[in-house]
Amino acid sequence: MNNSKIVLENSEEMDMDKVSFLQGQQGELTQIVEVINRIEATEDWKKLKSMLLDGMVKTLEKQLLSEVNKSEIAIPELYRLQGQLAWAKKYADLKKMSEYFKQQIDNIKNQLHEQKNLRDGAL
Repeated sequence: MNNSKIVLENSEEMDMDKVSFLQGQQGELTQIVEVINRIEATEDWKKLKSMLLDGMVKTLEKQLLSEVNKSEIAIPELYRLQGQLAWAKKYADLKKMSEYFKQQIDNIKNQLHEQKNLRDGAL
């Protein structure tokens, strides 16, 4: 019995599974980017951002600075504030979020290109 054929067939199946998974991820991320861009263009988002999120970032930055300047720093509080600030900055700027997902799409495209080259036997 020639086991190399079995290994080769399994490898091809895994490559096809990976390609279909990557294509699905690419489609999902593309939809996410489109939705983010539509939301960002609305006046409602601009108003919510200015009323809630922009102020939240400023408040968290002030709290973080205040915590750092204390004589005795509470490390858990510092970490909590850093986490909240990172979250607020991430979700307050939809353009940055959109760019992040676009980078993910580019990574997937590169992986798909590599898979195609592997199937074709080229490197």
